[in-house]
Amino acid sequence: MEYISLYRKYRPKTFSDVVGQEVVVKILKNSIINNKISHAYIFSGPRGTGKTSIAKIFSKAVNCLETTDGDLCNHCTNCLTNFDEEIDIIEIDAASNNGVDEIREIRNNVKLMPVHLKYKVYIIDEVHMLSTSAFNALLKTLEEPPKHVIFILATTEFNKIPSTVISRCQKFDFKKITNIQIENRLKYILKQENRSISDEVIRLISKLSDGGLRDAINMIDQAISLEKDNITIDDIYNLIGDISEEKEFELFKYITSGNIKETLKLINNFYEEGKNFINICERLQLLVRNIIIFNNTDNYFEKDYESKLLDFSHIKLDYCEKLSEELFNLINELKRTNNQKIITEISFLKMCLMLKEKEEKNEPEIQVENKQIIAAKPDIIEKSNTLEKDENRKIKINNVFCGPSKELKNNFINNYEKLKEYLSIKEYNSLVNLLLKATPQIVTETNVLFTFKNNFDIVLFENKLEEIQDLFKKIFGKKYSVIAVNNEEYSIILKEYKKNIDAGKKYEYIEEKEEKNNNKANTKIENTAETLFGKDCIIVE
Repeated sequence: MEYISLYRKYRPKTFSDVVGQEVVVKILKNSIINNKISHAYIFSGPRGTGKTSIAKIFSKAVNCLETTDGDLCNHCTNCLTNFDEEIDIIEIDAASNNGVDEIREIRNNVKLMPVHLKYKVYIIDEVHMLSTSAFNALLKTLEEPPKHVIFILATTEFNKIPSTVISRCQKFDFKKITNIQIENRLKYILKQENRSISDEVIRLISKLSDGGLRDAINMIDQAISLEKDNITIDDIYNLIGDISEEKEFELFKYITSGNIKETLKLINNFYEEGKNFINICERLQLLVRNIIIFNNTDNYFEKDYESKLLDFSHIKLDYCEKLSEELFNLINELKRTNNQKIITEISFLKMCLMLKEKEEKNEPEIQVENKQIIAAKPDIIEKSNTLEKDENRKIKINNVFCGPSKELKNNFINNYEKLKEYLSIKEYNSLVNLLLKATPQIVTETNVLFTFKNNFDIVLFENKLEEIQDLFKKIFGKKYSVIAVNNEEYSIILKEYKKNIDAGKKYEYIEEKEEKNNNKANTKIENTAETLFGKDCIIVE
């Protein structure tokens, strides 16, 4: 008998089999019960969260002859049909069928009535891969489709779908599946397969799957294939080409202590073991982020994890920022190169030397041309800079509410696509990749407020303000003052805005204060001192 992979074998067959996505399932079932079937849907969310599975279930449910509470009856003629061979259910992979000709063929075929079923259903997977001309060809069909046709567009990158397509569809957001739900599903599958894996390993697999049930089931499938009585945590890390938390902390310790020899030795070991360097860099980025959180909050992580982070509590924010930026650039380089080992070694060497160079530059004092240059007290300068930045942040947030409009925002978003034209230019590549993660939320003639999901990206954004504003000037032909916040802060800002408007407050534009840039030397004396000590550690008296 032909072997069937576990994720296919245990793919949900009905709505009641679906793990997570309760809201999506409830709305779709109610639409069937009340006979309010839309002509087009967008299923958007991370990979492995059930988009295609629910699309298939929904395509069967709308054609079920004796639907039970919006779900399949599983005994009518249509339910007993092999839907993988059903000609009225058409699955299209947009990654390999992304041209205008394929969409024109769909436009011609939709006019034909279904052969067996009530509805002809088109499931277009990874729809964001369609070309611009293909999307344009699809528009008219989506706007006025025949009554017997339903489109389900599935995507992992919703931001790449044109707004004209979005406005013609009902959108459903698929959330990541919780670790507990994944663990329970894996235990069920293992029980059905009469196999046993420790709870510790199951918890690790759930964590590594990052909310994707399909990835978790695939890992279990691989683990079972090892044919071992006792599958360990190391077995799982070896299967996915990743490193354990212990190795992650060991590598980071060597980097931050400037231990080049041990760092290179570990990289070589990882290379020989076939580890995925992109995974390693992403793990280190997450660790840097966790260190920043640990150094600035209390009781955020579990006690055991905090005790490990304690070894890195001395690492300052500016060094964390530089590490993150280097890791960010390295990840992008690794995606383009065939010689990952050398690129990784060079980048990790730079990271090893970063802190060492800074410490060597941090000398106490020097006499130059009768002017005394004194090593700055970091806490004084940092506090002063922070106050200036906080004040300017408040001013920028105030100014985005001075004349925002939907028209300005739509024009900005339409031109925002031009960022992609700069991806192939090396000096802009990392900057554009960062900006493509941002969502423009409020736009005025002079100001733009962006949101990021990841606080770490906000740190990178703030470090690149001048470069971002210069790039926008190239694209939009005008200077914008920009600010970035996370989604939670954005929600708070909007509530405060509504509260102020209800109270009768009028927002008036405030000129931004020019921030003192301690990173720029203005005189020959300061240039000399900067060469000797580094631009972050001097003040002139």
